[in-house]
Amino acid sequence: MYTEHKHFKLPNNTSEVDVFISPTGDIEVMIEGNQQVLKGDFHHLSFKKMNAGVDLIYKTRSKKSSWDIILTPQDAEIVSKMMNEADEYYEIIMRDL
Repeated sequence: MYTEHKHFKLPNNTSEVDVFISPTGDIEVMIEGNQQVLKGDFHHLSFKKMNAGVDLIYKTRSKKSSWDIILTPQDAEIVSKMMNEADEYYEIIMRDL
């Protein structure tokens, strides 16, 4: 299945991230440098504007699986658009079945 990928530089430090969006509603964020991988689904994801940028928040009942990362406003807009396109792609796939 098609997974979209984008590479971003974080606004608050020199780290960079790779964001993978799947039409099944999954997101994976790989933080370069510390080999950390953040995983989640669209249903638990939200965006919050802050002074430093936009906080991409993944929140579940378990604190261990919750995470957040700050993106630039432009990068957050791209991630949001990627999610919308993935949803549309999934609907097309389901309709064609």
